[in-house]
Amino acid sequence: MNETTIAWTEKTWNPTTGCRKVSPGCAYCYACTLAEQKRGTPAFPIGFDLQLRRHKLTEPTKIKTPSLIFVNSMSDLFWEDIPDDYRDQVFDIIESTPRHTYQILTKRPENMLRYSRRRTLPDNAWMGVTVESQPYIDRVDVLRQVRAAVRFVSLEPLLSPINMDFAGLDWCIVGGESGLHLRDPAVAAKRSLAEQVNGKWQPRKDRESWVRDIKDACERSRVAFFFKQWGGARPTSAGCLLDGREWKAYPMVNVAHQ
Repeated sequence: MNETTIAWTEKTWNPTTGCRKVSPGCAYCYACTLAEQKRGTPAFPIGFDLQLRRHKLTEPTKIKTPSLIFVNSMSDLFWEDIPDDYRDQVFDIIESTPRHTYQILTKRPENMLRYSRRRTLPDNAWMGVTVESQPYIDRVDVLRQVRAAVRFVSLEPLLSPINMDFAGLDWCIVGGESGLHLRDPAVAAKRSLAEQVNGKWQPRKDRESWVRDIKDACERSRVAFFFKQWGGARPTSAGCLLDGREWKAYPMVNVAHQ
């Protein structure tokens, strides 16, 4: 269990590591980069290949303070290579620690839906999908069919304008991509919500409306809106202010954060 700088959670828990890229949002995956840089070390002996980290399963039971916990920041719990009997062990821990709230994101919502029909999901598990651009909006349609106390969408890295119906959702996270690859102007022009002007990162004026339109749509649907960052070379390079203020709302449920 690790403390984290991810703005919308408090801790990360990685009972599995490793994944396979499935769409453009994965192109510069920080988890893959980190794991492959450390391939052959004790931390990541097989790099970003799938590893079931059974020794980490019980970590949440040792945390007494109620916490927001992001599950698998270094993997996707619903990757098809992970067996259901191991997912069962993960959800056994989630059910046994109702003091915590667990946030689970996937780019494989069909597998999440299938599993949710196999096993009732506990109320302290928030279920979400990542959508990076308009062509992948159908992931949200699948998510709506998942029976969960909280359903949420992470629009990060936001790579295009998004036009979607937020009905049936409780929370929306938005974030621009970050990473040293954005120092390449050609890459930044294609992928970034931020740009460098005179050596300083700032929001791209022509893409501010992408975030504002999402915020407005969330407000119309009464969906909690959390704007994480504009991004840049580092997550905090261009800040997180939209229209002069921060937007850090959470779903209106009884969670540890509130």
